Amino acid sequence: MKEKDLFLYAFDIKTFCLFFLLFYLIPYPIYRLIAHRFQWETNPKSASRHWSDLLDGLSYGLLLFTFGNYANTLSWITVAAFYPSLFGYALIAELPFTKTSLPNIKHWPRGMWIVFLIALSVILVFAGYHIYLGSLLPPPFLLYYVSGLLVPISILMSSFALSTEINSNWIRARLSGWRNQTNGEERTQLLTNAFHNPYSSKIVIHLHHWQIFYSLAFFTRFDHPVSQVGAGIVLACYMEGVCAYGFDRLVNDG
Repeated sequence: MKEKDLFLYAFDIKTFCLFFLLFYLIPYPIYRLIAHRFQWETNPKSASRHWSDLLDGLSYGLLLFTFGNYANTLSWITVAAFYPSLFGYALIAELPFTKTSLPNIKHWPRGMWIVFLIALSVILVFAGYHIYLGSLLPPPFLLYYVSGLLVPISILMSSFALSTEINSNWIRARLSGWRNQTNGEERTQLLTNAFHNPYSSKIVIHLHHWQIFYSLAFFTRFDHPVSQVGAGIVLACYMEGVCAYGFDRLVNDG
């Protein structure tokens, strides 16, 4: 393994401009044109939405480039893997049985489950190999590398915690119950159900595939052909979601 794999963050302005050009500015309009030509499923976007997505792409891209070590590992292999994967993912997403979303997992057809399990298997194989690559570097790199998973997990768990509080008034009800508890758990439960909910609206959690693959793209950070192919694939899956639908949010008003 090479010394530049040890960098937890790195930045080079020229390489970043190339990164943003190759993985956003070029594929975005090409994808939209091809999707329109073949009537692929996309969200309609106004000029203002395209502009907002551009700025979001710049912000997210800057974070990914800096902390994903792309300043040191960007190569033609990543680019070569990116473009076929981008349109390959789009073609898979256009299959009749894949036109669904993660929140509807209970109603997925059999074909969607097959695609999901194959994709999950590929991800796990790549993950195992990346952990192996990390183990070749001096400690405590592997500890830092694996601990990086705590960032997206913490964001997801905090989003669910926010949803639970807003939708069910969970924290306020229990705080009041603990202050006024006189008859044990039964009293607490009654207060939970009766306590006034001050929130005026509900929120829902919708985990999008662009968010999943964007998170994975931070971990394909090694100057190794397998890692560079993996980077191209996850960047493509991330950008397919952005090109087709935009930077849809994790936490939404219900």
